[in-house]
Amino acid sequence: MRPPQPKNLISNHIFLTPSSDYVRSVGKLCERATLQDKRVLLITSRLYDLSKGHDGWDGRQSVVKGRISVCKLIDIESTPQQLLDLHDGYEPSHDLPDLIVFDLHSIISELLKRPVLQQCSTDKLVRHIAKCSAAFANYRELVCNERLGGKPSDANGANGVDTIVIMSQESYPMTPAQFKLLMGLYYCGNECYTNFSQLSAQISLSQGLGV
Repeated sequence: MRPPQPKNLISNHIFLTPSSDYVRSVGKLCERATLQDKRVLLITSRLYDLSKGHDGWDGRQSVVKGRISVCKLIDIESTPQQLLDLHDGYEPSHDLPDLIVFDLHSIISELLKRPVLQQCSTDKLVRHIAKCSAAFANYRELVCNERLGGKPSDANGANGVDTIVIMSQESYPMTPAQFKLLMGLYYCGNECYTNFSQLSAQISLSQGLGV
C-alpha cells in the first residue's frame, strides 16, 4: 500500500535525456520498484536485458511473477494502436501497474535511423509524435481511472500511478515551438527532469521505495 503523499506531489514525470544512454538507469529503477513488490510497465522499442540477476534481484522472476511487463513497440506508426490494445487487453484479475515508463525517445530514434527513402516528411513525423503522445495520455488516464475506481484522485491527491515519459532534450524533428505546444497539449503539469537521479529519488518518495 502506498504511503500517505502530500497533495502537491506530482505523479507524472518527463525525463529529457541528452543521449540514448539511459537504459541502465531505467533498469535500476524498475529493479528497485519490483523488489518492493511494485508492478512496473515498460513501454519501449529498445531492448532491456531483464535476465540478469544481481543484488538480490532476479529480472526473469519479476517477469514471471508479473511484477514487470514489457510492451515492445513495433514502430511509431503502430504505437497508438498498441497502446489502445494494451488497455483493451486489461483483465480485472491482473493488478494495474504502480509505475509506467513510456520510452517515446526509443521510437523516435528508430524512425530517424531508417534509410532516407523510408523516412517520413518532417511534418508527418511530428504528427506521428503527437498521435503517440495523445494515445499515451489517454492510456494513462484510463489506467488511473481503473486504479481509483473512477475517482479523479485519492484522499491524498495522488492518482495511484507514477508515469515517466522519456524524450530527448533536443526538440528535433520538432521545432522548439512545436515541442512547447506538444508539452502543453499532452504533458501539461508533468514535472520535467534532465537528471535521472533526481527523478529516481522523486519516484522513490512517491512509491515508498526507501532511500
